Amino acid sequence: MLETFQITKHFGATRALDGIDFSVRPGEIHALVGQNGAGKSTLVKIVSGALSPNAGTVRLDGVPVDIGSPHNALRLGISIVHQHSGLVPSLTVAENMFLGRMPTTKMGLVDWERLRLEATALLARLDFQVDPNRLAESLDAASQQVIEIARALSISARVLILDEPSAVLGTSELERLFDILRKLRAEGKAIVFVSHRLGEVFAICDRATVLRDGRSVGTYVLGGTVDAAYLIHEMVGQGWEDSAARSASAIGHELLRVEMLSRTKAFEGVNLNIRSGEIVGLAGLVGSGRTDICKAIFGALKFDRGGIVVKGRPVRIQDPIDAVKHGIAFLPKDRHGESLILSLPLGWNVTLPVLDQFTSAGVLSHSRERQHVESLVRRLGVRATGPRQPASSLSGGNQQKVALAKWLGTQASIFLLDEPTAGVDVAAKSQIHALVRELARRGAAVLLSSSEVPEILAMSSRILVMNKGRVAGCLEGESATERDILELAT
Repeated sequence: MLETFQITKHFGATRALDGIDFSVRPGEIHALVGQNGAGKSTLVKIVSGALSPNAGTVRLDGVPVDIGSPHNALRLGISIVHQHSGLVPSLTVAENMFLGRMPTTKMGLVDWERLRLEATALLARLDFQVDPNRLAESLDAASQQVIEIARALSISARVLILDEPSAVLGTSELERLFDILRKLRAEGKAIVFVSHRLGEVFAICDRATVLRDGRSVGTYVLGGTVDAAYLIHEMVGQGWEDSAARSASAIGHELLRVEMLSRTKAFEGVNLNIRSGEIVGLAGLVGSGRTDICKAIFGALKFDRGGIVVKGRPVRIQDPIDAVKHGIAFLPKDRHGESLILSLPLGWNVTLPVLDQFTSAGVLSHSRERQHVESLVRRLGVRATGPRQPASSLSGGNQQKVALAKWLGTQASIFLLDEPTAGVDVAAKSQIHALVRELARRGAAVLLSSSEVPEILAMSSRILVMNKGRVAGCLEGESATERDILELAT
């Protein structure tokens, strides 16, 4: 249905895509995989009209097409659901689904009744029940993705592209999404599934195309001899080993204790403690309260009751500035909205919390700042042209490394990491895991909040499982199983 032939794209001297051939058939879910920076996003932007190639051809039903713009892509029946929601929060579900294409009366006014009926019919087609008059901002991440898929169906999209759809979803929400995708596949839709999570790729996809350094390595029918290890080898190439094996750290004295922490309608009576050299996992489904707990400890979210003890002393944390003074660092899961200032250079992002280290009498030493940035960039293996490169132009994995580098320059001894490897490739994930273990070996206390159960099991010495805002149980990391966690989480 959709094919690309020898697609090439340059950004200045950088060749992002080099002769990419790719195709997706009717009634197929085709995975597009590769490391961050491999060219996946660039290819997706070309076939969805956000970018134009320097060379090559895109064909739809065997006919060459000049997509040219996202609007033209929609007209041709190509729609994309982005990793980060594209809904307008202040508009209703129905308004978002038909934005720019509202049904009208003979007088030219919006036909609100027809709008509601058409939205209801499309949602029913996906077996999803929600009031079409409900505001988009009141929906969880999984529901927002369903609305975006329904919007694609409203334009009779034949090619549906999903860019990292599971980055914000928990287990139950992900299965609901998979049910919808299977239904669309049965209807003959051509679906492109972009993901770093290979377990999901094998669970839902028929074929996979691997990109590496802007080139197509190959297209494979999934199953049989093509397993996750094979795809990882094709994605990464020679010279890489997974560092997932658990390594013990010396456990020291308690650095952080949270006592009966509560916030109305978010979490209730949460107790936890983390010692020096310890990685404590915080598991649970999306919406279980994990993120809110991290934000409350960091002072980014007010709590109603309870207390926080740092290094044996009760502290009052009213805002993130207080948290940083007490040696607490927080890596939010939303790196675009809360972790980085994308319009600024990566170097400025790294030094924002520690600018006072490079100032004398109010004057900033640019040379000392640059040395600090370059040292951290080398340590974390950030792939960039230099400290002045805009953070927005980095791949997802490199953006996450920059977000981590920002806190490594501080005097933090307590690290709150919320979904630290969301939307990064297998190699970057391994590097981040190694860095987190190194923090623990150096005596830091780490709270690792993640919806990825294998990550929690691989990294944690103890695991707290959240269920509807409460701690449902505590498991020892070495003896815990995926089933133990899911039983407590659900």
